[in-house]
Amino acid sequence: MIWFVVGILAVLGFAWLNIWRAEKRYGRHGQTVSVGGTDLHYVDTGPRDASGAARAPIVLIHGASGNLRDFEASILPELARDHRVLAFDRPGHGWSGRPDGADVDDPARQAALIHEGLQKLGIERPVVLGHSWGGAVATAYALQFGADMSGLLVLAGATHPWKGPVSWYHRLLAKPIIGSIFLWLVVVPFGRLLAKAGVQSTFTPDSAPEGYEEALGLSLLFRPGHFRHNSIDTSNLRTHLARQSQRYDEISVPTIIVTGNRDQTVMAKLHSYALHEQVSGSELIKLQGVGHMPHHVRPDIVVEALTRLAAGKAPLAGTHVHPPESAAQKAAIGLSAS
Repeated sequence: MIWFVVGILAVLGFAWLNIWRAEKRYGRHGQTVSVGGTDLHYVDTGPRDASGAARAPIVLIHGASGNLRDFEASILPELARDHRVLAFDRPGHGWSGRPDGADVDDPARQAALIHEGLQKLGIERPVVLGHSWGGAVATAYALQFGADMSGLLVLAGATHPWKGPVSWYHRLLAKPIIGSIFLWLVVVPFGRLLAKAGVQSTFTPDSAPEGYEEALGLSLLFRPGHFRHNSIDTSNLRTHLARQSQRYDEISVPTIIVTGNRDQTVMAKLHSYALHEQVSGSELIKLQGVGHMPHHVRPDIVVEALTRLAAGKAPLAGTHVHPPESAAQKAAIGLSAS
């Protein structure tokens, strides 16, 4: 019995050591703004006055299992050359706090918190980009605060309910006692060991960039609060989207949707293609052969789309494929039209 207790204490000690290492290595490096009784962490970079040009500021909202560093490792540096860019840690993720309340897992609530933060920072009429889970936040933002926006870019966004159960560990974490045991004795001390496979799965069929886990600060995910918040958000998203997706025809802000047609995480047809059908005048950009991380694989396309929206240019209504569809190109990458 004593060895069992010693073993449990050793695992808990290792868990605490992992938390300490993650927070020391990937500490808060941006600023915070107080909203809804908590602090949202963000970075704010780029010219405040874009050389006199009429360019809207750009706001970046990350997806599940991540934080704002995902954009710092991809499109943010290029965007910040000519635009003011703000990237947020979503509530309860990265270094942002999580307000009390049962509704904080609702994309509409997270959108409202980010909107409040932007108002306090004096940010007017931004272009809002949401990736993956953040796509649900960005579309919710457009439904609530479209009049305050210059444009919307949904990047491989989760926008519609899907069939099938969520991952088993999300269901396990929802259980009051066994969930906490699993969190502290398995996820926090050992979850990092499976991170590499998870990262590659997210990028498939593309290869994850060398050093991506380090650039993202992925270890931050395996803190108990962050991991539990991520699990709650993911588990409840389908319910929120079942309601939210009924209203997408109300979105009137200039909208561009970017998706990889080989996305195995957020299926393009179910989400991006359907959203394009609902939002009048929207532009759909299909990236042939690309998976769930277009901002890493085709940052040029994403930056160009954001630049157009920030300059006040209207979306190119309709569907546009990169590279252009042709029988030879599809055969070269082993794809059929989709």
